[in-house]
Amino acid sequence: MEKFLRNPASFLMLMAKKLDVKFFGYYPEYNCKECSNYYECGGTTHRDEDGSIKALLASYGDRIHVSLVNVFSEDMKNYPEVADCIKKNGLRVPIVTVSGNIRLCGSESTQDAIKQVIDSELNKGPLSFLGRRS
Repeated sequence: MEKFLRNPASFLMLMAKKLDVKFFGYYPEYNCKECSNYYECGGTTHRDEDGSIKALLASYGDRIHVSLVNVFSEDMKNYPEVADCIKKNGLRVPIVTVSGNIRLCGSESTQDAIKQVIDSELNKGPLSFLGRRS
């Protein structure tokens, strides 16, 4: 493979990049320092929630990066598109973003729907120049 790629190290880094999945909701104790599997894990929220985050990590492992964002925190100023979604649709949580794009909101954020979105994002790859002609 190395003889075909100009910079194989950068290609491998692109392949190893994790898919960013964020859950926006009410997480009053986020920024827990005791848990290494979550970034801004929601404090004890990850223990009390319905299991969707644990199930995602069990299914996708190192291919995804999961974080929780409290919609009532100062962090929301970094997510104006999510704040606009809340203003437009009301506080329908969780709001799920994948790679920075709002994908699911409220009751449509089921475990199966989240997995479908993640699967479709993970299956997106670089376009091949070897594609078939119609």
